[in-house]
Amino acid sequence: MPTTTPAAPGRRALLKAGAALAAAIPAGSLGGHAFAQGRTPTKVLDFTTFADMKKVEQEGAFVFYCHENEAGTASIPAAFAKDFPMIRPSYVRAQTGALYTKILAERSAGRYDCDVIQLSDIAPALDFQKRGGYDQYVSTQADAYKSDYVSNPVGNFFWVGITFAGLAYNKTRVKAEEAPKTWKDLLNPAWRDSMSVKIAASGLQSVQWYEFRKIYGDGYWKEFAKQRPRAFDSHVQMFDRLAKGDDKICAIAEYLAYMRYKDKAPDIVWVTPADGLPATSVVVGAVNHAPHPECARLFIDWAMSNRGQSFYQNEPNLFYGSIRTDAPAMPSGLRLRDFKLLIPTGDLPDYLASHDAYIKEWNSMLGL
Repeated sequence: MPTTTPAAPGRRALLKAGAALAAAIPAGSLGGHAFAQGRTPTKVLDFTTFADMKKVEQEGAFVFYCHENEAGTASIPAAFAKDFPMIRPSYVRAQTGALYTKILAERSAGRYDCDVIQLSDIAPALDFQKRGGYDQYVSTQADAYKSDYVSNPVGNFFWVGITFAGLAYNKTRVKAEEAPKTWKDLLNPAWRDSMSVKIAASGLQSVQWYEFRKIYGDGYWKEFAKQRPRAFDSHVQMFDRLAKGDDKICAIAEYLAYMRYKDKAPDIVWVTPADGLPATSVVVGAVNHAPHPECARLFIDWAMSNRGQSFYQNEPNLFYGSIRTDAPAMPSGLRLRDFKLLIPTGDLPDYLASHDAYIKEWNSMLGL
C-alpha cells in the first residue's frame, strides 16, 4: 500500500503543543547531561568539545537547515568549515514554517538528511523536542548559558542569539525634539499614516504585542490601531521605506537592520526606549539520526562558544546578540546585557497561549 506523509502541524497546533510542553517542565530544571557523560572533552582551537574528532574527520561533511536569508544561511556553515577545513558544508534554506514542514516530511518518509537545524521561532523548536527529534547533546559550553536560554531538559536546543528592536525615525522628516523617545510616544497623532510595523506572522511582532499589553494594558494597542500603521514582512522593506522617507517612524526597528543600514542610510536614527526592547530567540539544535552526528556535535560546541558567538554577532548578514554570560561585544561595542530586553521566558506558556488573541487583534488593526 502507498504511504502518505502526515502534514506538518500548523502554527496554532505548534503553539498549543509548545505551551503544553513548556507548562509541563519545571522552571529551571536542566535535566540530566545525557550524552556528555562518559566522554572527556577535547581542546580544539580556543574551545572544548565532546565530539570525537577522529570521527569528525571520517564523516567530513555537515548539512545545515536554516531559516535565514540566503547570504546569512550560507555564511554560517562556511564560517564553521573555515575553522574546520576537513568538513564539507552544505545547507538547506527556507522560512521557518516551510523548513519545519520539510524536516517532518523527510523524517516521516525515513529520510534523515539534516545534521543541525536553526529556527527563528520557539514554537516549532518545542514541538520538535516533544517529537523526540533532537540529539540530546549537552555541550561543553552549556554552563555559559542561563536555564532560560537552553532547552528543558538541557541538550535539545539552545538560543544561538537574540534579535531585538527599538524604534527608529528619519531625521529629515522628523525633528529631533519632536521624535518619539518612548513607546507611548508612538500614540501621538502626528505619526498617523506614517508608521510601519510587521505582519502578524512575525515572531518579534507577537512579542512586542504581548509585552506591551503587560506594561501598558490592553488599551495600548487599541490606541495604536488609530495610527493606521503599514505592515510589512521584512525589515528590509521597512528600513528601505524609512531611509527614503516614505515612512516617518518604524515602530519595531530591529537592531540588526539598523546595524546594516546605519552607514548607507545616515538619516535613520535608532531609539532605545527606557521601558525595554522586545526581543525573540533564534534556536539551534542537533538532530537525531543525523548523517554526520559528530560534526553536528562539534558545530553545537562551536556555535555556543565565544568563537561561534562572536561570528554570529559580527557577521553583517546576522548580527544576533549573544546571551552567553560572558558574551563578546557586538560591533557597536555593546553587549546584549547592556540592553533591557522584553522577552517572555518565565511566562512562556502564557505567551504561547495568547497567540490566537494576538492574531485576531493584529489582523483586525491591519484591516485583514
